[in-house]
Amino acid sequence: MALAILLPACGSPNRDTASATSPSHAPTDTVNTPSEPSDGIVYFSTDHGLTWKNTSTGLPATTRIGLGGIAVSGNKLALLSKDSGLYFFDNQNDRWMNIPTDRQLIESNPGALLFYNDHLYAGTQWGGVFHSENEGKSWTKRNTGLASLTIRKFAQIDHKLYAATNAGLYSYNDLRNEWELEYGNRTLQVNGIAALDGDVYVATNQGAFRSPIGKRDWQKIFSDGALHNISSDGNTLYAMVYNELFSSADKGTSWRLIQSGLPTQLYTFHVIRSGNALLAAQWDGVYRKDNESGNWKFSSTGLPDRLAIANMISYNGAVVVSGSERKLRAGMTTHKN
Repeated sequence: MALAILLPACGSPNRDTASATSPSHAPTDTVNTPSEPSDGIVYFSTDHGLTWKNTSTGLPATTRIGLGGIAVSGNKLALLSKDSGLYFFDNQNDRWMNIPTDRQLIESNPGALLFYNDHLYAGTQWGGVFHSENEGKSWTKRNTGLASLTIRKFAQIDHKLYAATNAGLYSYNDLRNEWELEYGNRTLQVNGIAALDGDVYVATNQGAFRSPIGKRDWQKIFSDGALHNISSDGNTLYAMVYNELFSSADKGTSWRLIQSGLPTQLYTFHVIRSGNALLAAQWDGVYRKDNESGNWKFSSTGLPDRLAIANMISYNGAVVVSGSERKLRAGMTTHKN
């Protein structure tokens, strides 16, 4: 399996809000009949990243999950596969259950997934935003106002839905049923969204920017390269450059390199806090550190070798990760700093 990463795509503004293909055009029975993966695709940790358990039962071995393709809402856990569509996790039976998914959504190369106001939002590379009010049984497009149909991430901040696109950051106006540009233009690729202490932060191909929520008063706070992602643990910001990881304890005014212990020249996909531990999703597994000043330690017991961890999310006290076999390009190495 190749690592599922959304790639840039060209798309013109699309105001199509018509219904997507009906649920009768679901993936074939072959796709929906899972063959158990040998190494696993999704793993759970209930001890803050010290050990990991394969929790892939019900998923086809071919499952590929894009960046941001796992979503949590209360006791609900869902993922969006590029191959076979939407799955919900059944806690009682410890397995994933497939929801037959519109072919139009799958053919648009789905990536990001989010619960917002008990509805599901799916972002795609070619088709923009798809919306479901019935847990994925049917979908409609919600693209009015977007200048790009490549959706990289979603976030819910202060009761508002945000979308990171290849043409800036957008928020959804629930009254007008349309997207509104928060920041950017057709050259600003937004790769990640975070919030901290009343501010919203974006990671872009032109650095990181910050604005008070709802003010659209954007200031550049990181200039040393393009960012792959940005996250917050409630106290600290984490800026994921394409070969280094930085942290900021003062809302982006200053940054400290915290790459020590991580692979050289490989970027971190995501950073979250679990208990007192900080976890980093990397190309060769998961790394853990228990204090800000310490080095990262490899913490992938239970994970297979050669698994790139592209998604990491908290769920009911556990940490959930998804990955696929890593494919390193020429010059990339898992050698540690």
